[in-house]
Amino acid sequence: MPASPRTDTLLAKAEPIRDDGSISRMRELRRGKKGYCSQEKGVRIHQSGTAWELDEAMAAQCGYTVTYTTWRSIEFRASALSCHSHLKGDVFTVTIQIKASHTPDMSDAATHLKTASCHYGPWSPRELICESNYMEDQGITFSVLRSSTFYKYQWVILMLDTAVACPIDGVDYTNKTITWTVPKYIPPLSAGVTSFKDVLVEAGVDLHKLSAKEMASRKYVLLNEQKAITMKIPIGAEGGYYKTSVSNGQLGLKYTINLFLEHQWEDNKWRLTKHTIIKEIETPFEQTEVAITNNLNLSARLMNVTVGTFLPDVELVNLTIEGVAVAVPEAVQHGYLIHRTRYANGSKAYVVEVPLDAPSVKKEYMREDMRAYTLNVTLTFVTNPSSETFVIPVIVLSAVKDAECLPNGTVIITAIKLVGGEDLDTALLVLRDRQCKPSLVTEKTATFKFSVNTCGTSRKFNSTTMTYENEVLYFRPGNDTPVYQLKFLCSYAVKQTADVRYESKKNPPPSIKPGFGCLALSLKLFKEKSYSEPYQESEYPVVKYLREALYFEVELLQPKDARLDLNLDDCWATNSQSQDILPQWHILIHGCENNKDSYRTVFHKVNYSLRVKFPQHFKRFEVRMFTFVQDPSLLQEQVNAPTSDRLNKNDFVLQK
Repeated sequence: MPASPRTDTLLAKAEPIRDDGSISRMRELRRGKKGYCSQEKGVRIHQSGTAWELDEAMAAQCGYTVTYTTWRSIEFRASALSCHSHLKGDVFTVTIQIKASHTPDMSDAATHLKTASCHYGPWSPRELICESNYMEDQGITFSVLRSSTFYKYQWVILMLDTAVACPIDGVDYTNKTITWTVPKYIPPLSAGVTSFKDVLVEAGVDLHKLSAKEMASRKYVLLNEQKAITMKIPIGAEGGYYKTSVSNGQLGLKYTINLFLEHQWEDNKWRLTKHTIIKEIETPFEQTEVAITNNLNLSARLMNVTVGTFLPDVELVNLTIEGVAVAVPEAVQHGYLIHRTRYANGSKAYVVEVPLDAPSVKKEYMREDMRAYTLNVTLTFVTNPSSETFVIPVIVLSAVKDAECLPNGTVIITAIKLVGGEDLDTALLVLRDRQCKPSLVTEKTATFKFSVNTCGTSRKFNSTTMTYENEVLYFRPGNDTPVYQLKFLCSYAVKQTADVRYESKKNPPPSIKPGFGCLALSLKLFKEKSYSEPYQESEYPVVKYLREALYFEVELLQPKDARLDLNLDDCWATNSQSQDILPQWHILIHGCENNKDSYRTVFHKVNYSLRVKFPQHFKRFEVRMFTFVQDPSLLQEQVNAPTSDRLNKNDFVLQK
């Protein structure tokens, strides 16, 4: 919006602040839950107790300006001679009523009254202020107004001859720099002038004058040349701000800075003249690209997509999932979790988390052992306070290998229930050999773990690789034709050093040859059945009540040979740290639970995990807490009473 002429302007920006006695200003900063201010209809002008609602037409007609200075504040400026200013003595006063609300419908609005004043003596220097308005003149450098006013003063008639000229262009954008040029000699203002002398040239931002030191720190340049005054501002410099802009549906940025220039001079006609120009400069639209980053969390089976960064004036309002618009708070019902990440500079990004198994994630096979997961969702954003909308399509593809082929010939394959197979029971999935069933089943997945020489696995050879192939199948009762078929394969390089056992069913079972060697074993006591947290050295002795469960884990530490299986022989407890002292109580005998025990030892299955690379190197079992007694009557007393005992780290002994 270009400048238009206006005289004697009252500039209102927070509490009244004097600016060298020349400009009174007041700022009202408002912030809501969603970061936007109320509409302009929330600003009213008071005069003699009457409130006049301010709209664009009244603002242009009566000498008011209401602008958004950032995405969370507004600025109100009024001419001292505006329609509703009040003059008392030499003081012009304007009172405004501001209604602020957290919502656009202005519900529960809070009302604030603010007053700003300016003092002008009867013979003040000529003061010309150029202010932004809603009028625009094309093709000229200055908007010029000249008028003659006649009025009666006591017994004489006075004529007041006034002229004002305001630049409406003079701004260039080159090399990431804003250049604003204002001519010094303006004919309408210097008509009849024969002598001209510069008195002062100052500039600033947001009605705040800047010293030479402050300008240098911001890399501003102010040049007072013979015929013109020039300001140069780097785009993005301190004092201005970026705001989000939308053009033809495309996302971009604009840099805005509210400059003002004050030029004082003396001449032989008007004596001292103060010419103040307030200029809001906005750079042209510059399109930006939005970064979309896919961070696949395979262990949690989550697609984790980061969208952005964005400026603070952008809010995500909804997602379009399979053609249906869903508000952000409701997205969780569709399996979508939305997180907002804020950065130190005020910018932010949005993180979208979706399970790989979500119905809206498309699944298809790229080849026999690779599956493609495609997320296709559209995000809709809105800018504040301009309420411009734009959309960001998010299309992310993640390729996941179905089968994990271990060097020892073990295959781990997870089959997933696809869209359209809602009635499929994953527990009934099988391999080619229907006796091979899944080792782990969830509502939507089934995981198989088997050796390449079992479960009907076939093999093929060529000059460089040996390939093993099998299928996950689902049969409906009474039907031998599978309704679900997932083929997978494992390939091993022939020249690779890997031990893979393969033998036909006609071969005799493998025999175990006795031998001698060094084994490194560990025996740990865990706090829970999940075997996630062992007791530490500092926590011994451990106090347990009778019959309370103890969870033990034995691990083969060395050698790390996948061909070895750990089998426990004997495990017993003593009432001291000596292994051979009596009494003793056997927990395991030849690898089996003790049949004489009232509470038999329970073995727990060990599955592959990040900590457990070779499940065959682990054994886990559960024992009920007991104590050694000699007298049967004491035994009865110990069992029935809430007695506790201490368990030392060396109380249990493992025989290798």
